[in-house]
Amino acid sequence: MTSKEAFSFLNSKNVAPIFCDECGNNMPCVRRTRDSHERPYEFQTFECAACGHRRVRTVGSDASDADIQSMAERIAGISKDAR
Repeated sequence: MTSKEAFSFLNSKNVAPIFCDECGNNMPCVRRTRDSHERPYEFQTFECAACGHRRVRTVGSDASDADIQSMAERIAGISKDAR
């Protein structure tokens, strides 16, 4: 069945391959996993078909540096006073 909506790469379920750091071949995305803590992130695993090298990339909403810092402190259990 066809969709009546216009095609958009932002809404696509496909992930473009990346280059392998080891041999330079394409590494297609072999797994996409949502963050287990309900944060708006996704972990993408890429694997090179030529050499088997794996790489994991984290993608998600563009958070500010302050948001990232506070999330890291919360995960690590460090308060602002302890810095």
